[in-house]
Amino acid sequence: MEFNLELETKRLERKLAQIAEKGFLPQALLQIVSNTAALQLASRVNVSIQPLRPQVTADMHIQGAPLVNRAAFTYDPKETAILFGKLLAMLDKAEEPLASSAIKVREAIERNELSIQEACEAFIAEDNMFYADWAARIPESPSLVRFLAQGSLTPSLEVQTESLKEHRSDEEPWPYGHCPHCGSQPLIATLKEKEGFKHLTCSFCRLEYRAKRLQCAFCGEEDHNKLEYFKADGEPGYEVHVCKTCSCYIKVSDFREFDRVSIPVLDDLESLTLDILARKQGYARPTLSAWGF
Repeated sequence: MEFNLELETKRLERKLAQIAEKGFLPQALLQIVSNTAALQLASRVNVSIQPLRPQVTADMHIQGAPLVNRAAFTYDPKETAILFGKLLAMLDKAEEPLASSAIKVREAIERNELSIQEACEAFIAEDNMFYADWAARIPESPSLVRFLAQGSLTPSLEVQTESLKEHRSDEEPWPYGHCPHCGSQPLIATLKEKEGFKHLTCSFCRLEYRAKRLQCAFCGEEDHNKLEYFKADGEPGYEVHVCKTCSCYIKVSDFREFDRVSIPVLDDLESLTLDILARKQGYARPTLSAWGF
């Protein structure tokens, strides 16, 4: 489906209004998320990038190989740098300590101690040591450099994963614990249509793909005795699905009986309470949030 900026902007505005109504997120955080999401939508229209082509055969893909290696993803350097700069300028006006941390990042770029290309390539390569080093340099905002890289790359990654859709069918559920396009792990699940088909959202390229309803999203466990779920008071429309085999959890949004908008990366933010409950019960999530924390 062709990207429609006007439609997606309206959906974003409605979703943000619904989150704001709940009043549980600090206004400063909600403003950063709101501005970031809007900038990403506007940026996506301007992304110019070569489409990806599968690196594996159809038989290899059926057996679980992702269509491409994560390292195959590239990005529009000009548009990414523009968005990186806009995100950094936005944080200059944020509350402390973010504002001071943004200044430190800007100064590091001006001194050639940090380059936008280096930060983006580290994100694609999953170079956690790179981000750990920057977390140590700005401990008051340890996730800032990752947030800037991830946030500015997202439009390019979304455009590239869209180019791969013609090379695979989404009619049958993908039974493996990683994204069928890039091999990364899922971020959150969504139940759709009256049948409640489960769709997972990739934590890296943002692909939404069908998965088996009664299966661990990570290790593939299908024994119903080892799969459980729970809900939380005050969080209608959300569940946490846990796996006793790998001790991981994934949140699931199900708005089929509600007049609510589902945008997976914002569903993830809206349901932070469930992350706390899951971790208190000893379960872990293998991925960071869509916002770098």
